[in-house]
Amino acid sequence: MKLIYDPSISTYDFGPGHPFRGDRFPLFIEFIRRREEPFEIVGHLGDPPSLEDLLAVHSSEYLNFIKRKSNMGYGMISMDTPVFRGMWEAAMSLVHSSLSVVRVALEEGLAFGFGGAHHAGINYGGGFCLINDIAVAARWAQRRGKVESVAIFDHDAHHGNGTMDIFYEDDSVLYISIHQDPTTIYPGVGFVRQVGKGKGEGFTVNIPLPLGAGPKSYQMAFEEVVKPIIESFSPDLLIAHGGSDPHFLDPLTQLGQTLSGLWSIGKWIFELKARFKAELLISGYHPEVRNWGWLSILRGCSDLEIDYNPLDIEGKAPVEDENVIRRSRLVVDDAKEILSRYWKIS
Repeated sequence: MKLIYDPSISTYDFGPGHPFRGDRFPLFIEFIRRREEPFEIVGHLGDPPSLEDLLAVHSSEYLNFIKRKSNMGYGMISMDTPVFRGMWEAAMSLVHSSLSVVRVALEEGLAFGFGGAHHAGINYGGGFCLINDIAVAARWAQRRGKVESVAIFDHDAHHGNGTMDIFYEDDSVLYISIHQDPTTIYPGVGFVRQVGKGKGEGFTVNIPLPLGAGPKSYQMAFEEVVKPIIESFSPDLLIAHGGSDPHFLDPLTQLGQTLSGLWSIGKWIFELKARFKAELLISGYHPEVRNWGWLSILRGCSDLEIDYNPLDIEGKAPVEDENVIRRSRLVVDDAKEILSRYWKIS
């Protein structure tokens, strides 16, 4: 099982005091090497992204804006996304990472790596995201005739507004997101009734879970909505991405996932039917939980059991009380009612 990693992605770093630091990537590699995890770590493969690859997703005006800001080295992309000198090159390294993961997945069936800048849209960035590497990788695979249909399963705690916007009118890309209630967290979108437009109607699936939602709520959402829709769509390529930020100890979110629950997400990805699968990791803002959370996802995706006691790391997990489960049930039922117009959902 190949895990794609190049040290250059550590330059994707918004500086001291910012939640997103580039050392998250080398620290995780050091962590899994120390544990002697069964992943073959390889560098970026193939050519870096071309201008044509980027223009398949973003506007030329936006790309030029990011380049100018990168050269200036100061300013803001959004309130939470400061400019840093060299950010263009850093963003290109992250895109190269996702392209490499997809290239390996198309050769070997399954690959892992780093990426998931899902808040970057056609002509905007924000939420620590500059270039939407997920969308670039999906379009790269389609444009080169490698695949026709792509499913994107976004299991980050935040909704991927950029990815949704890019593919909102596209029926060749199915976008599915499980995320925290957007009335309580950035970016404030990702509601059940946002289902796509035009020929893309029905190909956007949003499942906004309430605060405190954990393993039971996620299992309900996956088994009753995510799995039947992805398997009905029957994608050539599945790109899944997220990280540890749904965990109950994450300082930027208010969900209730556990390390065992993150492992289950990985296991579900392993069991989904798709010819090729790629899993990208990026999010998580509690350093220790991030390492263990990313590992939990990867072990699940690899059909490997957890070989450690999660309670030794995260302590006593919160109880996912009946009120949370009831509210999750309302969301899932709402999604099923709306999406049954487009998909066979039992």
